[in-house]
Amino acid sequence: MKMYFYAFVFLLSPFALCSGWSQAATDDPIALAKRIVASHGGAEKLLRILSFEETYVLGTSGKPTDRKSVLQPPLLWFVGKTERVSQENKRAICQDVWMWTLGPLVDPRTKLETIPSAVIDGKEAKGLKVSGSVEPAMEVFFDPTTSDLLKIAWKGEQFLFNAPVDVDGTRVPSKCTLIGKTGNLRVTTELKKIDRLAALPEGLNKP
Repeated sequence: MKMYFYAFVFLLSPFALCSGWSQAATDDPIALAKRIVASHGGAEKLLRILSFEETYVLGTSGKPTDRKSVLQPPLLWFVGKTERVSQENKRAICQDVWMWTLGPLVDPRTKLETIPSAVIDGKEAKGLKVSGSVEPAMEVFFDPTTSDLLKIAWKGEQFLFNAPVDVDGTRVPSKCTLIGKTGNLRVTTELKKIDRLAALPEGLNKP
């Protein structure tokens, strides 16, 4: 039987005291999510507003491109001073970046379900299905030792992550490879600088 849980429940649950990848933690989505968030500094340390500098390459033959962004996922992503994501594409772009911060795991709208593990880079990555705050549902996989995000499977595409870095009390992957629905390489990106922001900078063209 599938078991669905609201993410906010795990913040108050006795399972919050669990540590490590115990059998209970791997079978129960609340305990698993709690373990992941705790290993990244706790809910209060997750990135809410941030800036980063990145180098990305489109496909296999594109040229490296540098870009600076300011984000407040899941809704806002500015390149320069302009919001880059049209309203109709919010769910296609900003929600995957939001998952990269682990934000959906502490959102009260989120429903969690454990899913079978997946072997990623030789590791049996632990899986969660995340819905409610993210639609359509995402399947996300985490390193069994570090709890770092390894993969998002969403809308037929795969985001593969590595090279986690510490950012002001939390941790996020600094490299991502996006594989398209047909199995083609769409984008590779490397974040060079990531900073937590207290608020959105002045002068941004907000929608």
